[in-house]
Amino acid sequence: MKLRRLVACSMAVAMTAGLMGCSSGQSTETTAESTSAEAGSESASESSSASGEGVKLTMMNSKPEIEDALEEAVKDYQQKTGVEIEVYSTDKPGEVIAQKYAAGDPATLIIGDYSNIKDVAAEKLLPLNDEKWVADGGDLLGIKVDDNLYGFPLCIEAAGLIYNKTAIEEITGEEFKPEDYVTLDEFKPLLDKLKEGGMESPVILNSEDWSIGQHFLQYIYKMHTGKAEDALAFLDEVRQGKANFEDDAVFNALYDTMDVLIANNINKADPLASDYDLNASYLAEGEAAFWLNGSWAWPDTKEYVDGSMSYGIMPYPVNGDFTSAGQLNANATKFIAIDNVKATPEQQQAAKDFLNWLVYDEEGQDLIVNKCNLVPAFNNIKMDMTNDFNKSVKKYVDEGKVNAYVPIPSDHRSTLAAYMQKYLAGELDRKELAGYLDDYWKNH
Repeated sequence: MKLRRLVACSMAVAMTAGLMGCSSGQSTETTAESTSAEAGSESASESSSASGEGVKLTMMNSKPEIEDALEEAVKDYQQKTGVEIEVYSTDKPGEVIAQKYAAGDPATLIIGDYSNIKDVAAEKLLPLNDEKWVADGGDLLGIKVDDNLYGFPLCIEAAGLIYNKTAIEEITGEEFKPEDYVTLDEFKPLLDKLKEGGMESPVILNSEDWSIGQHFLQYIYKMHTGKAEDALAFLDEVRQGKANFEDDAVFNALYDTMDVLIANNINKADPLASDYDLNASYLAEGEAAFWLNGSWAWPDTKEYVDGSMSYGIMPYPVNGDFTSAGQLNANATKFIAIDNVKATPEQQQAAKDFLNWLVYDEEGQDLIVNKCNLVPAFNNIKMDMTNDFNKSVKKYVDEGKVNAYVPIPSDHRSTLAAYMQKYLAGELDRKELAGYLDDYWKNH
């Protein structure tokens, strides 16, 4: 686990000593009323610096790519509000959450995935039903368990094919429109044209288990109709032995696409030894046209962007008459929860105030949109997206062309992702992989 102490992080909304002493179950209505729902709320520099003095929080960050942005953004927070947050980062949030609770040392603020929050919600987390931000997007996109809301939606992200629009157009001589490549039959001739034009390998595939394994496998579930209830109904049929992945049309259509991507992979000589930073450079500089990844990859990609090219993200092109064809997998993907086991009332109030600051203070909004380069989940945040990936995601979201989120168990990645890596390396065939998926869902 990568540990890193960030400089002090704190709330930038006005806080009073009375608020800081509120019990953990009390609403932040007073704080919410003192902040504006628009960007013109009281700025961090104008808020009280005395009320949070001496309050210390910890935060588990499972989104390492925003760590540098967080570090830069929070340098002066403690000076302004007195609240200090120590942040440590991990790419295995489920394991770290379990370890920390077992050791009696959980983080006050937990940035985790859906399954991470849901698994411990009722037993260990603070209900957030009464927070103001619930009405501005939290109710729709947050995590609920038994009518209680535990997860604050930090951002909307999308998985699919990131593309270099400029590189494609320079070779083909035609405007690239992702809506022209909804099917695999439409997509394959484009790959051929790119290769004929000198782009030897137009596709980039990562080797990381969370990428080639977790995110691609999730696409199978989400694509059934684009509706979560239909995906869950299919998985229930698998669980009961009434259906299987080998005979599933969506599974086979997506693996037809995956086979084409593997055949055109710039890392195909040694696919499990691919370098993530190199992959980002391949896409950014136009050495390849398509990268199977997600909108979260911008911080890595921008290191190689010189401003001369434009980019975007699109759904996987898939053959078949699916209602979800052409829809992007874009959902709230990271959530913030507050500990309800070890955190004191003062710490819980400071943590809740921090969430309000993210939504209602201009500096908090700036942290999400501009510094962390995220698509916000809250409808009161009107800032323009600052990079091509997020602009593309926002377009699909605004047009309603997105597949619903399908919850997965917390051990999905640790159990199944390695099989997908073997498939990538040619060590496992499609039938064998389908069997592993069947076995997994029969036990979940």
